[in-house]
Amino acid sequence: MSPLQRRLLIGFGLVLAVASIFTWRFLAAMGYFTAIKQEVAAQCAVVPSPPGPEDIQVDRDAHQAFVAASDRRALMAGNKAARGGVYVIDLSAPVAEWQLHPVTAAEPADFHPHGLSLYKGADGSRRLFVVNHRSDGVESVDIFDVAGDGMLTLVRSVTDPLLVSPNDVVAVGPESFYATNDHGTANKTEGMLEDFMLSRSADFVYYDGSKMSIAGDRLLFPNGINVSKDGKTIYVAESLGLSLHLYDRNIATGELTPRDYTPMGTGLDNIDVAEDGSLLIAAHPKMTAFLAHARDASDLSPSQVIRVELAKEGEGGRAGTIYLNLGQQISGATVAAGYGDLMLIGNAFDPNILVCQQSRKIRAY
Repeated sequence: MSPLQRRLLIGFGLVLAVASIFTWRFLAAMGYFTAIKQEVAAQCAVVPSPPGPEDIQVDRDAHQAFVAASDRRALMAGNKAARGGVYVIDLSAPVAEWQLHPVTAAEPADFHPHGLSLYKGADGSRRLFVVNHRSDGVESVDIFDVAGDGMLTLVRSVTDPLLVSPNDVVAVGPESFYATNDHGTANKTEGMLEDFMLSRSADFVYYDGSKMSIAGDRLLFPNGINVSKDGKTIYVAESLGLSLHLYDRNIATGELTPRDYTPMGTGLDNIDVAEDGSLLIAAHPKMTAFLAHARDASDLSPSQVIRVELAKEGEGGRAGTIYLNLGQQISGATVAAGYGDLMLIGNAFDPNILVCQQSRKIRAY
């Protein structure tokens, strides 16, 4: 073997080794090697819905649940005319009678909702903030007035160059919000490369009603975002980073200071804040299965719900699984919204919502 051939062989071996390391890191973060030894069952009922009820926001005072739904498989197939919608469930009715009633405003006509958040003013007024992936490529957060029956009226659509790949939103004022960018780019190919490299190039933004700024950065697929009941803490869930981040919030300025983060070992999605301040987080223990389910409904994707009881002064917090299913009941759960002893579990693709008894028993995963 000549010296040139030897150098080429060594170079090829090094490239192969580096590629193998990155592939292993990516597959590990995606849950490819995760083994689910035992399901955590719950007593559940199915509520039919339009395809893809990805996010759910419960108004516990009004006994209503707002649902953002979009037929993502139709959109992936190129049907950009498949307009999504927002729906409301009357939670005061018996569970067997729960139905999704459309409350979507006529505007914007180009409407493909993702995450949503409800803001309630001191005067009792309500506004719904909805991430909208417009078919022309423009990303926006649309703000709606909410009538007593849940019907929506568009107030304004917020767009900004910093809103590059919005996933979820949390409202903190009548026109102010935080929103996650799950990638640092709007380019899908570049976004896939970010994922593969596990690049911490994503962020989340703050809009104060007039201007937008970066609120937090160096995140790995930030997904769900929410705020504590007192408005002083922002929670951000990382899907590929497999962690929950906590930020102290200056209510007057909106500025955030990183406080802590907790590795969860599973792909976190949307966050719900319960009446007692605890968190319900839907999660994907095997995100490789979630991608397969996106392409083919017959490929099941495990669904998990985590309960997080946050640390109190002088005490430690705890977290664990309260629901875990291999995908037969619901595939690719994206949100678990609590309502009393129940939780409403939504998903990204299929035409159903699961309503389950909410266990208070936390199990190790």
